[in-house]
Amino acid sequence: MLKRIGLYVLGLFILALGVSISVKSNLGVSPVSSLAYVLSLIFPVKMGYFTMGVFISFILVQFLLLGKEFKITSSLQVLCSVVFGYFVNFSNALLSSIEVPENLPVRLFLAVLSAAVCGLGIFLYVGARVMPLPAEGLTEVISVKVKKPFSKVKVIFDLVMLLVSVLFSLFFLDSIRGIGVGTLISALLIGKFVGIFSVFLKEPLALFLRNKEQMITAVPQDKVDGNS
Repeated sequence: MLKRIGLYVLGLFILALGVSISVKSNLGVSPVSSLAYVLSLIFPVKMGYFTMGVFISFILVQFLLLGKEFKITSSLQVLCSVVFGYFVNFSNALLSSIEVPENLPVRLFLAVLSAAVCGLGIFLYVGARVMPLPAEGLTEVISVKVKKPFSKVKVIFDLVMLLVSVLFSLFFLDSIRGIGVGTLISALLIGKFVGIFSVFLKEPLALFLRNKEQMITAVPQDKVDGNS
């Protein structure tokens, strides 16, 4: 179990690093990260803290939807949210000395690199099978409640996140911030990179965990969080 927790934490950190790289690209972040990023531009509070707040709000919605069906173990998502939020702050600090490049090809490279790093992080934390991040958890709950496929609910969930981010951005910043071609790259490539890492790292990771039966054979692409 300690190996799984260690792998999970490593995956969260790598995912947070991918989010920070997307911020540096200045081409847009993933839908799940967009609201926290926009709020960090509006208010003098670090993005990681807003990430915690947004994720915890997802957990509260899960509780409201599930009621008595809400499992006590699901409340551990709060701890995961706090850890991930601090990782976002830490990785942002690590990259703070790097200036946002003006060269578009470099920014595009960073956006693709961000997708690759996020893909690796998602592969590791999902593969550890410890606890889903709140965005994935809420999407799963809604999917069950409305009896619709996870993939369709995920698309709507991401669109709602983008819409809320755009509204906050336009109202407070008079422009659309945090959403752009990088957001599209994130949506298109993160799942692809998760699949690539699954092909090459599935067996080594299973050997590391010493339990092939519980190690995912591949991360379902429709359950990939662009988030994240």
